[in-house]
Amino acid sequence: MRGLMILADGFEDTEALTTRDVLMRAGFEVKTCSITDRLEVESSFGLHILADALLKLMFDLEPYDFIILPGGGRGTKNLKECEFLKAYLDYFLLHNKLICAICAAPSVLGQYGYLENKKFTCFAGFNEGISGNFTGKEVERDGNIITARSMQYSIPFALEIIDYLVGSEVKEKVLNGLKGLTCK
Repeated sequence: MRGLMILADGFEDTEALTTRDVLMRAGFEVKTCSITDRLEVESSFGLHILADALLKLMFDLEPYDFIILPGGGRGTKNLKECEFLKAYLDYFLLHNKLICAICAAPSVLGQYGYLENKKFTCFAGFNEGISGNFTGKEVERDGNIITARSMQYSIPFALEIIDYLVGSEVKEKVLNGLKGLTCK
């Protein structure tokens, strides 16, 4: 499985790095993409990450199975202001590919109307003004959209992505490895 993780300056460290780590333990390829004009992206706590690619130069999305938006207050604000992000999300929606967002980032999906008539969760307060069915759960999956409430749920968020894409057997194997019950 291959996916894109979209990074904006101010992205939440744990939501991006933990989610990516868990997905890679399942054998997934996760390409980080900066929404800026540079590969270096700064996290909400000042960590500088060198993204794999610039999102605006990702022309062939067909090989990718999922897209992930990490949150963070400033990161989400920057995602919302990205003029070309919607076109990428539209592609994933149109092709019934998995769209994932955690913490404040589900509000980006709500901004574009993707959560209308869908169950979703997000960080408290970021559900305001979104047409959808806010559940407040830790992780919510409705069709091809997975959302999570906060950075605390980064591991369950990633495990839900694994379950959706390759099933519960792989999810359980990864979870057991995280618990120290199995080795690679």
